[in-house]
Amino acid sequence: MVTLTISELVKLCASRFGDSVAFQMKRDGEYRQWTFAQVAKTVDNLAAQLFALGICAGDRVALLSENRPEWAVSYLTIGSMGAVVVPLDSLASPLDHAGLLKDSGSKGFIVSSKHLAELTEKIREMPDLKFVICFDLEREKEGVFSFSELAIKPAGERVELKTRPSDLLSILYTSGTTGVSKGIMLTHENIMSNVIAVAEIFKMIGPGDNFLSVLPIHHTFETTAGLMCPFYMGSRVTYAESLKSYSILTNMRETGVTVMCGVPLLYKIFLEGIFREVEEKGFLVNFIFRALFACSKIFGSLFKKNIGKKLFGMVHKKLGGKIRFWVSGGAAIDPSVIRAFDNMGITILQGYGLTESSPILTCCSLQDNRIGSVGKAISGVKLKIANPGKRGVGEIVASGPNIMQGYYKNPSATAEVLKEGWLFTGDQGYIDKDGFVFITGRLKDVIITGSGLNVYPEELERELDSIPAVLESCVLGRKIKDGLRKGMEEVIALVIPRDEFFLNIASEKGLEVSDGLIMKALKEEINKLNVKLPEHKRVAAFFLRKAEFPKTSTRKIKRFVLRKEMGLV
Repeated sequence: MVTLTISELVKLCASRFGDSVAFQMKRDGEYRQWTFAQVAKTVDNLAAQLFALGICAGDRVALLSENRPEWAVSYLTIGSMGAVVVPLDSLASPLDHAGLLKDSGSKGFIVSSKHLAELTEKIREMPDLKFVICFDLEREKEGVFSFSELAIKPAGERVELKTRPSDLLSILYTSGTTGVSKGIMLTHENIMSNVIAVAEIFKMIGPGDNFLSVLPIHHTFETTAGLMCPFYMGSRVTYAESLKSYSILTNMRETGVTVMCGVPLLYKIFLEGIFREVEEKGFLVNFIFRALFACSKIFGSLFKKNIGKKLFGMVHKKLGGKIRFWVSGGAAIDPSVIRAFDNMGITILQGYGLTESSPILTCCSLQDNRIGSVGKAISGVKLKIANPGKRGVGEIVASGPNIMQGYYKNPSATAEVLKEGWLFTGDQGYIDKDGFVFITGRLKDVIITGSGLNVYPEELERELDSIPAVLESCVLGRKIKDGLRKGMEEVIALVIPRDEFFLNIASEKGLEVSDGLIMKALKEEINKLNVKLPEHKRVAAFFLRKAEFPKTSTRKIKRFVLRKEMGLV
């Protein structure tokens, strides 16, 4: 596969798409836009200033802010001059940010004012850090450079730093769901091979498309699928002005968003919001909506044709009226959510990957969207199942040009997952006869019961989350302490109740919402579910939780934190 460096990408896109808009974001009531030509000129100017500040090929430059066009331009600049981007999680703590700045040996730091204020004192203690650039300063202040000032300074003469596809592009620190921070080293080839392979699947995407960026931009899923892919294909990226549902919907309507990459929780919130709004409009509207929903489902089943867009025009209008499809990644999505949107004429395509694979390994397509699957391997990627069991379920193993170089300064951790050119993902799944991949869970999360049968938490969580009284659940394994089954594992669940459900019950019965009322209702519902489940999957005990589960930036539950809280480790 022919690949590009970031420098080559910027020049290619400037020549191909020129005056087309690459990035935009609403500020002070208006959308500020950057064309591909303007991006290329800014990258050239900023690279010259970074070079003058002492940044050379291979040097680390950390990047920290909320989603915004300046982040994207900075990423392209650092990569185009052969330096290494260190994207930091804007949701992490200042202490974490300071630790990773030191660990990476970053010489430069490009940051928004919000995070700069939190880190000012700690930055003074970092001898390796030579300069700080702030996105929100109009001019240099107290030794901190202004991004906007540097970006408009003419490039002048500078040394052209030649980069190769094999050169390191980024070090992305991720703790995932394990709690162990690792710096994942990705090259230009890793990222750009992934971008080009995805572009082959979505050849219909081009300059007329508009991607809405809502996921944390530092995460490789958003960087690759939400930034680099649309940039390579000449599409526009609109950065959401906030993550509030109202703002997202407003941005969709105002800019005509056609594609969005999101995580399952986002789509679940959208779906619940649609149904809640319908119910609030009264019995007649609710009846008509559900009748149309059933008609769309039956028609699609009988005639293999989706008429949801015609039947649910108001839903599409609320979303801007131009949605072509959405992409879901970062975690497993409940197939019922995909089917519900499909009935309304909105396609959700599920994909799968890891930061260690830049990140995309598989993806469903518009031509071949198998609901429940994460799709087939993308071009250049090879997959196999290691140590498959009777059902063909085993660890998913991958190879290809998108696989990371290893973990930064951690050869032992690298050796655990990279073996003879194959990445051992830690994810359990199987591949069907048509090449579609199905994920069953994380290898370390699988619960092995006394009968020797496996319970995959994600599968059981989908069942629990379908209970109207449950907002969200987390399934864990607990060692039995006594009796004949001592030392064996049983299934327990942490459950967050749905407040509005219990408020409605209390209102109808003239009662007050109490833990006793909640526990009684949940116990009845979980007992009903247990009757339907195979014995080894039944929930032995459940625990009420009021606070949100601790999660990663892509909304995966940090099970290791909950295991510690529950005394399971």
